[in-house]
Amino acid sequence: MIPERSKNIYPTNDENIRAILNFYFQIPDGEIDFLFEQKKLAINQIEFIAKQVSDNLYFIENSVGSSGLTISNAMKYGIDAMTELENNWKGSQNRKRITRELKELIFKSKDLDFRNN
Repeated sequence: MIPERSKNIYPTNDENIRAILNFYFQIPDGEIDFLFEQKKLAINQIEFIAKQVSDNLYFIENSVGSSGLTISNAMKYGIDAMTELENNWKGSQNRKRITRELKELIFKSKDLDFRNN
């Protein structure tokens, strides 16, 4: 499960989000404005998701190809996999399949409890 929002001690601002992205990813940004504009996730939650996505980046790259591998795309997969109910996932059937497989990979590798999502 992702960390609770209440356990956050850092502000969710552009500088902190950029620091997380620079730390975990050395791939093109893509359209990452949604991360700076969103209000749903606290900075500790963004960091947790970025770490899980970064740890499984090989899977995303193998699934979408190197031309589709951007921070934006990878984080969207991670956010959906870790915060949204499966019936709320948007996109093609292929995108939903990749999200489901990413969620299973993260669950297996980190022994996280996603049964509530």
